[in-house]
Amino acid sequence: MTQVTEGPAGAGAGDLAATLADALTRLDRLESQDAIRKVKADYMQWCDDKRGRDLADLWWPDGIWEGVGPLAEGRWVGHEAIAAMFEASPKRLSFTVHYLTNESITVDGDHAVGRWKILEPATFGPDVAFWQGGRYENDFERRGGVWKMTHLRLWLDFRSTYETSWAAGPLTLPS
Repeated sequence: MTQVTEGPAGAGAGDLAATLADALTRLDRLESQDAIRKVKADYMQWCDDKRGRDLADLWWPDGIWEGVGPLAEGRWVGHEAIAAMFEASPKRLSFTVHYLTNESITVDGDHAVGRWKILEPATFGPDVAFWQGGRYENDFERRGGVWKMTHLRLWLDFRSTYETSWAAGPLTLPS
């Protein structure tokens, strides 16, 4: 049996260890990005499916959902508050379809930031069709090998009825 003591020409054991460590770091980053992508995909689908309690479980217990700016106001902290907000949502938003684009996920060890653009056709109550669009910036944390959100921020750049242009000005939804 032949014992390998060197890798590629001129590479010593130290070089191989460094190469392996680098490969494992890159693999961890890719697997982390994939896990974060799954959390965000579940979030978007479960919003559309009106799964309030399940949605709250995508955050760590001290997590925050925050709407930033005049079109997405509100801040809910903790599982119970986040679940209650999502469980009340179908009474206001009877229909939603969340589309995400322009993904950027930056991983730094057990912390990560994800950014996405959103376009969402939706229905307020039984019959007010509207569009809204904006951006998400989410903080994620890995605990015990599991990625979940710690802070979701949503900025809405526009909201308009289906029949009118978003250039006509923002649609204000009643409380």
